[in-house]
This record gives sequence, structure tokens and C-alpha cells, in this order.
Amino acid sequence: MLEDIKSMFAQEPLTSRLYHLVMDPATLWWTFSSLAATLMIFRLSTVPSHLRHLPRVPIFPLLISYLSGEVEDVRIKRLILPYANERGEGLVLVWALGRWMVHIIDHKLAVEMLENPLLYPKELPSDGLLLWRFIGASNILMTNGDRWKKHSRVIRDAFNLSIPVDQFTHLSKNLFDVINPPSDKNDTHTVDFADLAQRFALDAVGSSVLGHDFDAIHTESLFVKEYNGIMRDIANPFYLLMPFLEKVFPRRKVIKRMDDLVDKFQMLLQAKRTDPGDDMMTFMLKEPTMSEDELRDNMVVLFIAGHDTSAGGLSTLIYFFAIHPEIQAAAREETLRILGPTSDPSVDTLSAGSLPYLNACIREALRINTPISYIVPRITAEDATLGKYYIPFNTSLIYNIYALHHRNDVWGDPNVFRPSRFLEMTQGSSSLKDAWVAFASGPRQCPARNFALYEQRALTVMLLREYEWTLPADSIHQDGLKNAFSPFALTLPHDLHITFTKRK
Repeated sequence: MLEDIKSMFAQEPLTSRLYHLVMDPATLWWTFSSLAATLMIFRLSTVPSHLRHLPRVPIFPLLISYLSGEVEDVRIKRLILPYANERGEGLVLVWALGRWMVHIIDHKLAVEMLENPLLYPKELPSDGLLLWRFIGASNILMTNGDRWKKHSRVIRDAFNLSIPVDQFTHLSKNLFDVINPPSDKNDTHTVDFADLAQRFALDAVGSSVLGHDFDAIHTESLFVKEYNGIMRDIANPFYLLMPFLEKVFPRRKVIKRMDDLVDKFQMLLQAKRTDPGDDMMTFMLKEPTMSEDELRDNMVVLFIAGHDTSAGGLSTLIYFFAIHPEIQAAAREETLRILGPTSDPSVDTLSAGSLPYLNACIREALRINTPISYIVPRITAEDATLGKYYIPFNTSLIYNIYALHHRNDVWGDPNVFRPSRFLEMTQGSSSLKDAWVAFASGPRQCPARNFALYEQRALTVMLLREYEWTLPADSIHQDGLKNAFSPFALTLPHDLHITFTKRK
């Protein structure tokens, strides 16, 4: 047998043998795969020539972080913050979503960028990520120029109509029924507060903004369940690392489910037309210049921003009250002094001026674990200079809020929960006013800021009067707050079980 093989190869010319070897399907597959992988690694690791003068985070630690599912706050502290805290840099290049982007990590540079929307407009997504398809392009988040001014005017007017404190109070009482069921005579209960906070925030944005009762506090909303499932599917790490895969291998089932959910938002909008109410979407429907697509896209943005970020802020505050009983007690003392033990809150009694200590606690919670780490990228409309840095035309820039809130040279002790720093700021003895940017800054600051702060103060005062709470001994957060993985820049605590004891 061996002699036959030798004889066959001896009779076949060398060129023929090489041809058969090269054209073998398995050989071709591995050759092209190796070349593609090599080219991809080269492309990923190579910084464009016009950006090589800027400091940058090495590519491979970033890739390992993304592929391992490392949460956003841990990645920022480990890989990005050293450029601010150890090297004194104001910005740094970071590879994300298939490209290199400039992360602004100094609040003075951030303010300079945000106050010049003509030079640094919002970047229009071009990479086909499903998140952008879900959000849409015709809303306050994604538009620029006159289109953005129209969206901003309508939405700000809607939020300025009134603060629904009565609704927040009603929903807080609904939450008590879940924490401490009327049929259960025990005074102490342990609940997953991260889940309850999301349910509360969803009902708040549903009833006050969208004009729809999800009844999420008492029931598991199928609408919300589908939304959470779609967001998990969108977050496939390989598609986030290589957005071009959405075009090469489109996820048709996910797209179909996502489009079906967008259609449900459209149905909610149509229901508002036939059955208007005392909510913000009803107000926005009266605006003749708003198209159907604009109304729907803004509804989706308000839904996402209105419950995920609020839930994250509430969960963080309740956690820090749980591990700092002295701070919890001081906030309760202020609450009882201003509101008394039983009266319902009002716009006046819930104002930041009426509850300065509680408001400082909320601001500190939003600083130390900012619910949204960074905002939609900007892009340079022409060559620009930020501080000492030259930024070429058509460069993507991200405003890294989490990093800004954890700079040692600004906050001194950024990892310590110390609400008093905001009382000092209010009294004018601090230079930190521009450094707290939980709702962004400049003309495109979040229009729901006042709404969100009233929402947090309303639920918190109700909880402070009704309960005292602690962290269970077996909590995963005993050694520090742990956030869930999110590919969309959200820092939201997960599995946050809290033990509530009803006050006598």
C-alpha cells in the first residue's frame, strides 16, 4: 500500500500536487479564516493615523473586558480612570462598538464640548446596531439643529406642565403592599428592591408620561417582559464588538420581535388619540408639527430613559442608606420634621429646598453610581481643539459621566458616599457645581431632571416614614455595590435584596 502511494506521487508532477493541496476546500477555509482573523485583529488594534497623537487604552484589555462581560463601572475604574487619576489626562481613546472613540474624562472639557452643539453635534449612528433601530432617529436624543429644538421645546413644555406628586405617592403606597403584604402580619420582609424599583419607575413613567397603566408593581407586565427579553438579545457581545455582523448575519427573529414591540408603542399612541388623558403624551399629541414617527420615537426614548435610569438611582440610594444607618436616620429626621408622620407629600414639601439633606443624598447616589455612564456620542463638525488636545474633523467623542464623577483631583474621595459634599456645594464653598453632571450639561441637559428628582424624593420620603432597612447578611453587595452587565452604558444594581422592618 505504501509503495503504491509513493508510486502515485512519483508519477504526479510537483506543480499538480501543489495545486491539489492549495485547492483543497479545508485548506482554503482555514487559509481565508486565518487571513480574515489577522486582518480583523490588525484593524481593531490599529489606531487611525489622525488620532495617534492622543492617549489611548490598549485594545486587548478592552477586548477581554467586553468578551468576559465585565460590567461598565468596573471597566471604567480599571482601564479608563487611571488616565485621569494617575496621568492627569482630560481625554482618552477607547475602542468600542467596532471603532476608536474619544472619551472625555475632564468636566471642564466636557462643559466646553456640550455648550457648543454646532461644533460638536450628536453623531448619527451608521453601524446598524439594533439598539439604534429600536430607538429610532426622529427623537430628542438623536436629532440636531432645528429638529432637535422642536423636540426639546415640546418635551420640556410637557415636563413643565406639573409634577405628578400625587401619582408618585399613590404608587409608593402600592409598593408598600408588595414589601409588606396586608395578609402577612410579620413586620420584617426581605425583597429584591432592584426589581421593585424598576416596577415602580415603570408605573411612574407609564401613568404620568405615556398615559398607560402597566400595573407593573402588582403584576408581571407582558409588555415589559418582552422589552427586557429584546434588550438582552440585542446585547449579544459579538454583535456589539463587530457591528458589521448585523449586515452579514442579520438576526431576523430579534428584528421581528423588536419591530412588533415598536408597533405596540404605536398602538399606545393611537389609544391616546381616541382616549386622551392628563399625561405628557396627550399634551405632545396636540403639537401640530410633530409627525407620527417623531411621536413614536420619542415615546420609545421616554420609556427607556424614564424607568431604567430612575430605577438605578433609587436602588443605589436605598443600598447606601442600608449600609449607612446614621445617614438613613438623618434623612428620616429631616423627612419627619418637614412632612410629619402621616401627611401626603406635596410639590412644596418635596422641593430640594425643603429637604436639602435628602436631596444631597440623592445627588451623591447619582454621582457615586451614575445610572448612565455616558451619553450618545458627539462628532466634530470640523477640526477642533479641546483644552490642550487637537481633535480632527469627524472624530467621535463620548462624554464619560461615570469617569467625571470619580476623578480624585475633583472629588477627593470619589468612592466614599458622603452627601455632605453637596451641602457644601449649595452653600457656595465648593467648586464642584460643574462637576456633577448626572443629567448631562449644557443646552441638551436631560429635560426630565426635575421630574426624576421629585420621583426619587417622593418614594424615598414615603419609605423613610414607613420602614427602616438593612442589607441581609448573605447579600452579594456586602463588599460593595454590584451592577448588572449592560452593553448600553447603564450602571444598575442587580439582585439587591433589602430587609425592610415596619416602623412602630
